[in-house]
Amino acid sequence: MAARTLILCILLIGAPGARAEAPRPDQAAESSERTGIVAPNPSMRRPVAVIDLTNDQAVRDVANKLLERLAVNPELAPPAISDAAALVDKLPPDDELRITQAQRKRLSAEQNLAQRNFREAAIDAVEGQELLLRVTPRAAIALYADLALALGQSRLGEQKELEAREAFALTYRLDPSRTLDDLHYLPEVVQSFEAAKKVNPGMGTIAVRGAGRVWIDGDEVGSAPGEFRIPLGRHVVWLTGLLRDTAGKEVMVTQNRTSDATIMDGPLTRPQKVVRYRIVLSQAQDAAARATAMAGLASFINVHDAVLLSAVNGKIVWQTWHDRDPGFSAPRELGREGPGEIVKQLAPPREVDTTPRVTVLPPEPPRWYRRRPIQVGLAATVVAAVVGGYLWVRATGPNSITWNPDITGPNPGGSR
Repeated sequence: MAARTLILCILLIGAPGARAEAPRPDQAAESSERTGIVAPNPSMRRPVAVIDLTNDQAVRDVANKLLERLAVNPELAPPAISDAAALVDKLPPDDELRITQAQRKRLSAEQNLAQRNFREAAIDAVEGQELLLRVTPRAAIALYADLALALGQSRLGEQKELEAREAFALTYRLDPSRTLDDLHYLPEVVQSFEAAKKVNPGMGTIAVRGAGRVWIDGDEVGSAPGEFRIPLGRHVVWLTGLLRDTAGKEVMVTQNRTSDATIMDGPLTRPQKVVRYRIVLSQAQDAAARATAMAGLASFINVHDAVLLSAVNGKIVWQTWHDRDPGFSAPRELGREGPGEIVKQLAPPREVDTTPRVTVLPPEPPRWYRRRPIQVGLAATVVAAVVGGYLWVRATGPNSITWNPDITGPNPGGSR
């Protein structure tokens, strides 16, 4: 029992010495630190917005090349894909397209008026106005007045004098400097238009419901929702805003009750919102407005650095922006190096340390038979064998063995 207990203890003590150590989780990191090679961390790269301010193809080409360089830079990165595209791609021609279509409606209405097709002319004029209700008021106001005049002529030709006077009055509100001459208009048209200009209808109230900036007859008058005092008669109301669709409607303001102008807003997608911020930035007229617009855009797309590109006299001009002082850098003309010089400005190349490094290698681990646990285990095993043999001999005793005296048999002198 003593021998078996001793052997069991030796095996339990010696087992750890015979096992190999498990690799540590941070072994690869320690190896990288010893060799000086550290894998880049994508989450540490700094996103940079690239903004085309002029909607120019040459500028767009430079912007796309710069985005490609940012995509492979170890320190910098482009913004999210949809944001980057909205800041560089050609701006959607929404206003221009609707204005072009409204101009075609005006020409068609004038042709129908010349042919005395008054009903068709009225339809063209109304359809043209509906297109302009989704156009920025300042860009739409003059053409809307032209269509209102064509509608007034159409209603007069249809013998609808009250509707004709309302249309002529609206024309005058939209364009107070307009006059009609006898060489281009029928006498009854000139007479009705002049009569509408001289009418003083009194004042009424209009309640504009919705969200955004309120424009009435081309003038910005406040924010919605709200109530506004305006002359009685027909008016055009628009709602505009940075993050809403431009929308409008015609409203008839009458006496003794508040007229209602409810203008709902359709949701904008994220790229559409980024485009709106970009347009506001490109249209900023002074340094303060420009700084505010840039800060709003950067906050929306979550960047702290940006490159602004534009075309001036056929040359590409660029400047950087940071959300810390000094903000905008001085504008520079793009040189021969192209987008590479912009990247160097954003992330200057680091100086390379040419000092030779002495790498101290760790000592090699001892061979297996030199390891202390192995040696202790072997020594303990030898001792156990000797002690076990000794105890075994003592337990059996010499008298338990009898010798064969017959030396001629098959086992001469052997024990039995």
